[in-house]
Amino acid sequence: MSQLSTPAARRTARWLLPVLCLVLAGCASTPPACVPGRLADDTIAIVSHGWHTDLAIPAGALRGNMRDFRRVFPGMTVLMVGFGKRTFMMAPVTGLGDLLVGPFPGDGTLLIAGLTAPPDRAYDDGTMKIGRLLPGGAGRLSDFIWRTLDVKQGRPVRIGPGFFPGSIFYATRTGYSGVYTCNSWIGDALQAAGIVPTASGIVFASQVMDRISPSGGGACTIGGHR
Repeated sequence: MSQLSTPAARRTARWLLPVLCLVLAGCASTPPACVPGRLADDTIAIVSHGWHTDLAIPAGALRGNMRDFRRVFPGMTVLMVGFGKRTFMMAPVTGLGDLLVGPFPGDGTLLIAGLTAPPDRAYDDGTMKIGRLLPGGAGRLSDFIWRTLDVKQGRPVRIGPGFFPGSIFYATRTGYSGVYTCNSWIGDALQAAGIVPTASGIVFASQVMDRISPSGGGACTIGGHR
């Protein structure tokens, strides 16, 4: 079992993916399998789960206050960060009604996990693209994530354990809505890092992946080498 695989997460995916694939007029064809390997410190990975995207940031690319997560997750090599609606992310999805209220505005949260394996080994499935950080991009990305977090007395506010083993939910200053989604936040993070020129109009995961330059390579399928 991968580091970021749980029965609860798989149950959520089973509800979300069929519905959202219909909304988005079908899922894309499958890219080739990811080639196993560590992330270079001048890159980040963007992982798409079809409806939601996450950032995978090498520990060596963390700057400023974000370096504190090396203490939170000792021995980590990659920091996974994803944004979402707090109640939706932290509560189990039990039916279609939970999905229908998901887009309504609400408080946000960051789900953060420290990995000891590359992201293509940590997840059971998904697609991944690599983005190359320009000079200063690592610092701007770290600053953007830190500004998103609700920080009290110099420390991000924890609001509960994440749904992956060892992961943590953190409170955010940024709220969620149907027009500012998990993927909108990822787009803003990539714009701050200089990986996409603009995040304007991003709502869906496919829009995030389409904006990323192929300079870091095309998309690849996680789990395809197993």
